[in-house]
Amino acid sequence: MHFSPRYVVNSVRAAAASAAGGMGVTRLYSYHVAELVRDGALKIILSEYEPSALPVHLLTPQGRISVPKVRAFIDFAGPKLKAALAKIAAASGALAPIMPKIG
Repeated sequence: MHFSPRYVVNSVRAAAASAAGGMGVTRLYSYHVAELVRDGALKIILSEYEPSALPVHLLTPQGRISVPKVRAFIDFAGPKLKAALAKIAAASGALAPIMPKIG
């Protein structure tokens, strides 16, 4: 499907605000628009063209996980990231599910 843009922006916030304001359509990640979709400001269209969800990983160079600071960061960030992604998935409702997996 091809669209010819009439209005172009260069930030996620501007794209979401423009679409919510009725200026056209935009393609953004679920975590950018979950609240707007939940609140009814944005509606998902062309859902049959949605790509599959992408995984999120915390990566470290080989052998670095044994460094206490790196392990502490992963132990801290992993559950917070999982909770944040689950919150986005719950808030979006109509959006494709986000499947957090830590471990």
